[in-house]
Amino acid sequence: MRAALAVLLLCFSGLATAAEPSDADQQAEQQAELDRRCEAARAEALEPIRADIYKECLEDKRGDEAYCQRYADGYNGDRIGGSPRFYELPECEAAFTLRNRHRN
Repeated sequence: MRAALAVLLLCFSGLATAAEPSDADQQAEQQAELDRRCEAARAEALEPIRADIYKECLEDKRGDEAYCQRYADGYNGDRIGGSPRFYELPECEAAFTLRNRHRN
């Protein structure tokens, strides 16, 4: 009887532990949230540039409105021979810091 009770207690304690998120899960969740904030801040900073790209595309008659919109939306701030733009924003710096903190 005691053995059965011990087994039941171990099973229930294991279930309780499994239901709690681990440190790794919490860190991954926090990293994902910081990454979302970073990309949202970048999208906001890229918006005026994308608007200019759209306008230039229409003025140069490179395509119709739908094409120019897709073309402008595809701009991600990439630079020839350099890193993409706006990763120096505070939101991106926080995501970068957390990612590097847990790398080691």
